[in-house]
Amino acid sequence: MVNFFNKYSKYIVLLIFIFEIIYFGIPDYVKPVFVYEYLIFFGLSYLFAIIQDFFNPSEKTDILLRVVIIMSSLVILLTSIYYKATFSLIFSMIMFSAISFTLYLAIKQNKMNKQQDY
Repeated sequence: MVNFFNKYSKYIVLLIFIFEIIYFGIPDYVKPVFVYEYLIFFGLSYLFAIIQDFFNPSEKTDILLRVVIIMSSLVILLTSIYYKATFSLIFSMIMFSAISFTLYLAIKQNKMNKQQDY
């Protein structure tokens, strides 16, 4: 039972967040570009989580999704530099470095697995 809640709690939180945005709306001071970019970023991140939880993705699919998420965080970084949004700039730099590091670890793990096969 605990495993059920641990596995599906992130999807429940996402649904609650979506309903809050629909109910309360987006504040006027938020630039619409940021809303769309963050929707794409978090949508790709949740797609990545869903694929890993419910399917067995290949190594190429796993790496490709990570690269797409990295590109999305770079777009947020460039947009936040353009609009001089400090919080978004800090967030996108942290996410870029963290996701890049996970990509590095995934590639390193794949290389080690291939070397052990020989």
